[in-house]
Amino acid sequence: MIDIFYIKIVLIIMLILFIIGLVAPIIIVHRKGKDPHGTSDGYSILARLSIITIIIWLFYIILYLFSNEANSLIWTFPFLNIDLLIVIGMLIIAIGFFVEYFGIKKLGINFRVEFPKEKTELIISGIYRLIRNPIALGVYFLLIGSFLIIPNIYTLIISIINIIAFDRKVRDEEKFLLERFEQTYEEYKKKVGRYLPFRILK
Repeated sequence: MIDIFYIKIVLIIMLILFIIGLVAPIIIVHRKGKDPHGTSDGYSILARLSIITIIIWLFYIILYLFSNEANSLIWTFPFLNIDLLIVIGMLIIAIGFFVEYFGIKKLGINFRVEFPKEKTELIISGIYRLIRNPIALGVYFLLIGSFLIIPNIYTLIISIINIIAFDRKVRDEEKFLLERFEQTYEEYKKKVGRYLPFRILK
């Protein structure tokens, strides 16, 4: 059985990289004189909840790291608590970071937490040639990976809620992009899948 110490090390690294991955582009965009936050106007209520649900997920990871008593009160799935699934969870988290990193990096100064207020460029190169929403996909991988590492009812529920909320946010953003870029985005949607290339789906 993989020692809990190594599992916690992986989770600590995940937390640090996740926070850096979110804060760094915000700082870079801000230094370029742009508004990195944007506006939530136009998002559905479910999409707006994505910020709260991801904070709850982060809070639980921190709780898991530092409070053994709290963890003992949560219903777990012992049949999932095996080394193979833990290793798979770690690999999924690593893949998630790579996908998210390339998505954020390619956006550059076009990165926004929510809808951009200023004029932005439609990015369809790099990883965006393969999938339309690599950042959201990366987050999904982190959620699934964390569930495999910590297989309990809480990580299962919060992962499902996060995926539903982020998927709603993605769909709202696609409507926004369609209104802003019209035919260009429509053609892009026909060629590239939301989370997977069409050629894989076929």
